[in-house]
Amino acid sequence: MTMAQIQHFLDIVNWGGFSAAASETFISQSSLSKQIKSLESELNVQLFDRTNNKIALTPGGTAFLEYARKLNNT
Repeated sequence: MTMAQIQHFLDIVNWGGFSAAASETFISQSSLSKQIKSLESELNVQLFDRTNNKIALTPGGTAFLEYARKLNNT
């Protein structure tokens, strides 16, 4: 897990989706998706529910959000 992956996760949450976060942070959506898939694989938890063209945090994503915010603030 890298700080960049944590920041990408927070960007997606803050901007409300992968496309918006990618646009606002000047990276490709595919690169952002790969970073999140890698993070999910390492954590062995799905962070986002990606159904119906909307994203929502899963329970694991909600738990990780608190951890990610603490790490980002330190």
